[in-house]
Amino acid sequence: MPSRLKSTGLTIAALVLSLTAPLLPTAYSPLPVFAQTSTNSASKAEADRLLQQGTQQYDISQFDAAFQSWQKSLQIYRAIKDRLGEGQSLGGLGLAYHSLGNYAKAIEYQEQHLAVAREIKNRFGEGASLGNLGLAYYSLGNYAKAIEYHEQSLAVAREIKNRFGEGQSLGNLGLAYYSLGNYAKAIEYHEQSLAVAREIKNRLGEGASLGNLGLAYYSLGNYAKAIEYHEQSLAVAREIKDRFGEGASLGNLGLAYYSLGNYAKAIEYQEQSLAVAREIKNRFGEGQSLGNLGLAYYSLGNYAKAIEYQEQSLAVAREIKDRFGEGASLGNLGLAYYSLGNYAKAIEYHEQSLAVAREIKNRLGEGQSLGNLGLAYDSLGNYAKAMEYQEQSLAVAREIKDREGEGLWLSNLGITLAKQQQPELAIVFYKQSVSVRETIRGDIRKLPRESQESYTQTVAGTYRRLADLLLAQGRVLEAQQVLELLKIQELRNYTRDTRAGGETKGAPLNAIEAPIIPPFDNLIALGIKLTTCERQKPYCADRDQLLSQRNQATDQFSQQADRLRTLARQGRDKDPAQLQQEELTVAAYKIVQSQPNTVLIYPLVLEDKLWLVYGLQAGKRGVVFASKEIPVSRKDLSATVTQFRQLLEDPNSDIKQLQQTSQKLYGWLIAPLRPQLDANGIQNLVFSLDRSTRYVPISALYDGSQYLAQRFSLSTILTAGLTDTQDKLSPNLADNAVLGLGLSNAAPGFPALPNVVNELNAIVRTNKPNSKGIFQGTERLNGDFSLNAFKDLLDYRILHMATHGKFDSEDPEKSFLVLGDGNHLKVTDIKKMNDLGGIHLVVLSACETAQGGPDKEGIEVSGLSYYFLTQNVKSVMASLWKVNDASTSQLMQQFYKNLATGKMSKAAALQTAQLSMIQGEGTATGQSRGDSFKLPSTDGSKPLIARDLRHPYYWAPFILIGNGL
Repeated sequence: MPSRLKSTGLTIAALVLSLTAPLLPTAYSPLPVFAQTSTNSASKAEADRLLQQGTQQYDISQFDAAFQSWQKSLQIYRAIKDRLGEGQSLGGLGLAYHSLGNYAKAIEYQEQHLAVAREIKNRFGEGASLGNLGLAYYSLGNYAKAIEYHEQSLAVAREIKNRFGEGQSLGNLGLAYYSLGNYAKAIEYHEQSLAVAREIKNRLGEGASLGNLGLAYYSLGNYAKAIEYHEQSLAVAREIKDRFGEGASLGNLGLAYYSLGNYAKAIEYQEQSLAVAREIKNRFGEGQSLGNLGLAYYSLGNYAKAIEYQEQSLAVAREIKDRFGEGASLGNLGLAYYSLGNYAKAIEYHEQSLAVAREIKNRLGEGQSLGNLGLAYDSLGNYAKAMEYQEQSLAVAREIKDREGEGLWLSNLGITLAKQQQPELAIVFYKQSVSVRETIRGDIRKLPRESQESYTQTVAGTYRRLADLLLAQGRVLEAQQVLELLKIQELRNYTRDTRAGGETKGAPLNAIEAPIIPPFDNLIALGIKLTTCERQKPYCADRDQLLSQRNQATDQFSQQADRLRTLARQGRDKDPAQLQQEELTVAAYKIVQSQPNTVLIYPLVLEDKLWLVYGLQAGKRGVVFASKEIPVSRKDLSATVTQFRQLLEDPNSDIKQLQQTSQKLYGWLIAPLRPQLDANGIQNLVFSLDRSTRYVPISALYDGSQYLAQRFSLSTILTAGLTDTQDKLSPNLADNAVLGLGLSNAAPGFPALPNVVNELNAIVRTNKPNSKGIFQGTERLNGDFSLNAFKDLLDYRILHMATHGKFDSEDPEKSFLVLGDGNHLKVTDIKKMNDLGGIHLVVLSACETAQGGPDKEGIEVSGLSYYFLTQNVKSVMASLWKVNDASTSQLMQQFYKNLATGKMSKAAALQTAQLSMIQGEGTATGQSRGDSFKLPSTDGSKPLIARDLRHPYYWAPFILIGNGL
């Protein structure tokens, strides 16, 4: 018997309207085993009939009727001393009380069922009652106790080889870990449950496991994966004509599309779910569908319609005595009125929702209601009351080990404190929130990249708010650490590589902040004790003592808060960083100090502003980190970047329009720092880019008279910790052997690249007669350019590959470079190369090797380069868009000529090569080194044309990533 899908109260994840509305997952709890009998006893037959009737009534959500039937069967079984039937009736009554929201009573009856089953050695019934006890404690929010019972139930099932019960217990363990926020563990159990269901051909269980996997991925923010599983679950339900499961799957699909912002699709699925529920007279499902329709209309801003549906949902819940659903509907009504600005009405509904949650001991719902009350009071400007409720919601989350809720309420406390102009305290709570999120991310590292990436995007706002507040306080080094942490997690998620950036420790509190935590935790603990005490009836003897203790704890916390503010403000006058140089900060210092006249720049893109965090060498003061706040919205910045890229990637675009757009970006990203750059004689710019700025070829920014490449040498880093500035190419040309690999012939799906031959010949000097290359080395062209060509990499310092390339932004591990024999060099091949530590520079003279496709965060720009950098290569040169064959060949030849002088860094060598093109030297004719791509002629008559190379299309696509020295 599946436990019923139950809609939790919609929780506002932050003071901005970031909303979540998951349904509790479906679970199969063990059914009572109905006795088969051939006795002629009228009493026995009547009891069996009532037992079966109760099951049928329960199936269609007639919980009161089921309760009556099972109560009558229990009386008869006891009268005739039928212990098996007595146990089954007790189990049924436990299920009825569970569905009516009376979990204490449900536990009482399941414990009686367990005692009977053990007495008569009914191992099947023992496993069933243990599982149902687990579900009752699950509904109480006591997940540790739930896990304990489900593990016992699983042990029984395996002992008696009850594969059906084993699958149920595995699924229920998955639910418990799901509610603990341990999504990786939840998915592990649901996958095991799915495997059992498929093995024993339990199609009903298969559908439930698929649905539960969908809900786990939903909670990770991986809605595409959630939809995939819910569609499979729906297909199973329809195949076996499980109308109940069909309605649940339709509803869950609606929720997934709801979270994707596709409200029309969400409404379509919820209406189908509602129709199924009404057809099969599933009043429980009807109430859920009505509530979810209300959520969809809520998000469309149609609050009147939302309230209409929530009121209908509430009416159904009250009619069938679904206390859990009643609490959810009340909470959602509160949110609707909250959004209408009717905070008094919102508070009224949230208080009712809170009362229901406490009555049925739904701890998760209690925490959500408390948090939502905090939001309402926050909007009324009653911050003291808001914090009181937020602290209580945090206490509940910690008590039931709801890590996601803990991270959420800590972040909300930070927001409320920031509103009260208490930035020092707000930073402490933001840091704790970040650290909680880091523990969750640590648990999900083995999950698919999409799930990790989606989760990062759902919580990244807290990291950015923390960095914003630190910058506003002048705590630049700490902000830089938070930015590094965010970049590391983005890389880990995108590339599935848990090594990226080394070990991270969240956002540690400094010595000034740490003392605030013990008194706060004590205050939280006493607050929850007092609340529990005050709910006792008729009287709590400890109330006065607890009240006194809490008042003392409040005073202690206030004293520590005052001390924190005083010390923090004194410290800022002496040291803006407020902390010693931690590992990530040291890495940033090393980059700035790696060569004279260098600046390291971190753009931080927020919704309403742009921060430029920068570190530079400032005379006797050494390395100084500072920041500038730029008044440009994320939307405007992104739109300008998009326009810039469109103009850049078209060699026929109007150069004046391109320069005007470029100058706009220059005004945001460079101009605010230009006085500091000029005053300190800065010549080398190193960028760690963020969001849409990752799509910008910095060299092509235009200041009104010249491009940035005409003034500075430029490079980028993925993270400071991933950048090794210790290793340099030798000034002795003979020490920098090159392995030159190239494809000039046509390959399947790719055209010929005739200029590759000249490119390699000009770069690599071999032992062949008349070889005129620049660097000594080995050249392998076409058929000789195979996987075997990478066997002797220890003999080289530079690896140059001139070929076609493709980066898959959806799945980086599907990215490749085309080998000379027509095969593909894949990411998995690069990961297997254990001898790349001696390679200083990898040049990917190919197409789209740093850029894979459109992505709102731009993390895919790291591209293939990342995989070389994590194999200890010090730097990579790669392209941002489809590059022209001839112009690329010329750029590369000039780059190596510059490098061979021994007097230029790699960044300077690239800059000088770009300058030669900007100054109008050379022409280009040829194919694109990527997918088959022809340059259009101006008159449309020729697919391949010659033109000068001053347009940034030709010289700006290549970027240097990593060590630019």
